[in-house]
Amino acid sequence: MNKNFIKSLALSIALLFTSSIPVFADINVSRISGYDRYETSINANKKYMNQANGNLAVITSGNDFKTALYGSYMASALNVPYFVNPKHGVRTDILNELKRLKVNRVYIMGDYNILDKSVDNTFKSKGIQIERLYSEELSYKVDNIIFNTFHYGENRGDISMSILIDDNKFPDLLSSIPFTSIMARDDRMGLLRYPEDDFIEEDAYIDGFGFIIGGEKSVPAKFWAGGKADYPDSPKPNYVQDSGLHLEMGEGYKYYYGRIYGQNRYETAVEIAKSYKAMFNKVASTIVLVNGENYPDALSSSLVATQNNGAVLLTQPNKLNEDTARYIKDNNIKNIIIVGGEKSVSRNVENKLKSFY
Repeated sequence: MNKNFIKSLALSIALLFTSSIPVFADINVSRISGYDRYETSINANKKYMNQANGNLAVITSGNDFKTALYGSYMASALNVPYFVNPKHGVRTDILNELKRLKVNRVYIMGDYNILDKSVDNTFKSKGIQIERLYSEELSYKVDNIIFNTFHYGENRGDISMSILIDDNKFPDLLSSIPFTSIMARDDRMGLLRYPEDDFIEEDAYIDGFGFIIGGEKSVPAKFWAGGKADYPDSPKPNYVQDSGLHLEMGEGYKYYYGRIYGQNRYETAVEIAKSYKAMFNKVASTIVLVNGENYPDALSSSLVATQNNGAVLLTQPNKLNEDTARYIKDNNIKNIIIVGGEKSVSRNVENKLKSFY
């Protein structure tokens, strides 16, 4: 038999077997951290922000988590730098970053109890315009800024164009920000707050929301996404809407609605990440992993997720959460960014991630 033929046959067989063996690329696990929450936010901006849309940035306190998370939501939707600052003055490294990014306008999140007047004075001395956002209606002000930036003059819509969330449940608010900021920017969706908003005084069912984030311990069972007419069994008040997205289709229209939640904060974050496929026609290519029990370092997580087509998932500090791990494996996620130092998310968690695949 011809030797060249034998060699060619052997090579073909080798290639056949090689092509049938799945090849897994190494998982890339990196970390963004600093000495404290302030330096972590600085380092996140240094690594991922190359410009400031509209020469704008958002500055928030590192000690008022709810206000800080609304600042993160706005910065993510507007795709602008986001910094965490102490109560007094403005850190030199923040000023340096603002100069690098050519920022000349800043939203300051919170009243003078959390960021005092010296913050205003410092920015003014640098020729930077400021606007403070505070009050009990902070969420409305933030939503109006986002809406008017991208949808000025359009119809705002009714509660079907809203996402209902208990903004006192920081884990749910934290992990939802990359999702809600895209919805606000691209689909005119706004945030409604349970329990602060007036409609919670009514006793009857309240339905018709676009989305609800969280289970009944966050938002009571009487609140429904979509209409009750979509549920023919007319559920009783203690029946919680099934978790997940529902598709409504008709001639010339198609939209999703639903309550997104899990049995705990970790599962809820996973369910939010799962919704990307239906809502945005993609699976998040990056997972941004943060401590699900203590939040200072995690304040910058949405900036990192927004700049990396990512979703935010939660873990216990010293052991990788099982639901989070399962989502990463099932979706063959190759890029994971931990936000926070080793006291926030331990080396054990990092090593566990690196052992995947």
